[in-house]
Amino acid sequence: MLYIPPFSYNNYLTYKIKKDDTPESVAQELGMTLYELRSYHNRYCPLKDCIGPVFPGHLKFLILQSQEEKQEIEKHREPIHFSTKEFKLPFLPSRLNKKYLAMYTIENGSEKTTIKEEITVKWLTTDLNGYSLIEINRTALYVNDDESKSISDELAEKTAKIFYPLKVVVNSNGKCVDIYNCNEIRERWDRVKKEVLKEFQGEAVEERLKAYEFKLRDNDIISESFMKDWFLRAFFNGLNIEYLETLTIEKIVEFPISQKIGELQFRVQQTIFPTVDQYNLVNITQKGFLTDNRSKDDFENNLLFPYDSLNEKQCEKVEGTYEAYYFLDPNKNTIDSLFLQCEIKLDIPQKITITISDLEDTGKLILDGKINLYVPAQKKEPSLLREFFWAIVVIIVLLAAVVWVFVKLNKT
Repeated sequence: MLYIPPFSYNNYLTYKIKKDDTPESVAQELGMTLYELRSYHNRYCPLKDCIGPVFPGHLKFLILQSQEEKQEIEKHREPIHFSTKEFKLPFLPSRLNKKYLAMYTIENGSEKTTIKEEITVKWLTTDLNGYSLIEINRTALYVNDDESKSISDELAEKTAKIFYPLKVVVNSNGKCVDIYNCNEIRERWDRVKKEVLKEFQGEAVEERLKAYEFKLRDNDIISESFMKDWFLRAFFNGLNIEYLETLTIEKIVEFPISQKIGELQFRVQQTIFPTVDQYNLVNITQKGFLTDNRSKDDFENNLLFPYDSLNEKQCEKVEGTYEAYYFLDPNKNTIDSLFLQCEIKLDIPQKITITISDLEDTGKLILDGKINLYVPAQKKEPSLLREFFWAIVVIIVLLAAVVWVFVKLNKT
């Protein structure tokens, strides 16, 4: 009988957590990234000891990777496969069909709201110009880890049903450029509207439904609304581009931190690592600072454009930061998991933090917010040629049996 010994931290290289330690401070002290610290510990520890944004209160030790193991992994790391001499990272979403947990933490000063949702991403087709049609489906939504919702939340969720499944067009750089199924969305409206009116009544509800109907008339309005969607913007961020020989480029990234402030503009350095990491994932980082032309007064007054540009010397500029860490499947160069955070330092600071992780292994929503960064072994894709061959063999065998029976009957 197979004996599995009980878990013990004595079997691992460990770090003893000190008072006031945070995941960020320990990672910095040990000279590693937060991703490396969290993912290695979470891979081997019991579930109750997994690291999220903070250390669990009872946790005393962190599991660390030994130098010998690091050196052994370094020997066998595969290089990234680019498609051109300009180091273009190809976007190969064929047969992509994964379920993800997306978690959004919105901070407005001391106020903090967490939204979690399960989202399925499924590839449908790719045309000759490299544009891919991808289906997005949202299957669960939680606010502040609570499945119960206010009437306003329930109304918003029920009316949002018309948008899913959503079909988006993604270009060869891995960037979402359009919404494909606007007509399908409009066709769903009558059914969803009837369902809503069965449960909700009142003037406010009718006004909200009228506003929905107005937006649904125009394809451009539908597309523009979804171009501000946090999941679509973070997941289809246009990472599959040319990196040149340095593997680092400088670019402008825009991200919608909130509805009032709108798009923030950042100048970032985007870097792709030359080899896969210890979990066989492609690593891409984006780090930069706010370069938006709006002044502090513009932001505080919720202006979407720079009003104080004529008095630029007297305008008070605002500081802001952007950083993102992407981990890609090396066979498809599509997202396995990501961490994105952008912040603007106003009188009431505003920050959005997004984590998206693969739920394929667990098959359910993890409400404690601990990100599972375990990467399963790659499954072999089924071969259509092999399946066709065996289908022909079966048909030939069946025909041979029929002929044999016919000959026997004629002889008798």
